[in-house]
Amino acid sequence: MARNFFKLKWIDILSLIGLCLSLTLILFAWQGGVFESRQQFVDYIHQFGNYSIFIFILLQILQLFLPFLPSAITVTAGVILYGPVVGNIYNYVGISTGSILAFLVVRRYGEPALHKLVSEKRIRKYQDKLKNRKAFERFFTTVVFTPLAPDNVVCYLAGLSDMSVKKVVTVILLGKPLSIVIYSLGWTTFLDLIGIL
Repeated sequence: MARNFFKLKWIDILSLIGLCLSLTLILFAWQGGVFESRQQFVDYIHQFGNYSIFIFILLQILQLFLPFLPSAITVTAGVILYGPVVGNIYNYVGISTGSILAFLVVRRYGEPALHKLVSEKRIRKYQDKLKNRKAFERFFTTVVFTPLAPDNVVCYLAGLSDMSVKKVVTVILLGKPLSIVIYSLGWTTFLDLIGIL
């Protein structure tokens, strides 16, 4: 047990790195007056060139492991920074990679990893779905294809299921594009309508 705990410490370290990276970016952006307008925000990020793309995709991957970094913020940022087409391609690459990694982490480390990444309340809410293999596969597929569903949680839970790696990866890669586009453009439109963007 102690050995497993030590092995899983990297999850805490990853979360800490993600938190520090997020706070650092926000601090620098705030000091530079980046949040005064949408265009200033875009210009500030684009001055980092291709590094901004790498950082953005990294944040999209990390947000699967960082509960304080809502995907609503990151997917909207992708559309604002890179446009609806390219932005959603970056969203897709980052979120799909993060979802697959989330599944593989729990598949590798089991329940101890799940309990580190998901609250007990949410585990209890969805864990019963694992009892029936076919039912869980249908549930997993439906959630991944649905824009507002809690797919982060089911990606973790899939690691405890009997689903093969190939099947999980296939569902994620096929299900994410449409749900990401609807989710990101929905949030962008909503924020635009209420005058935040």
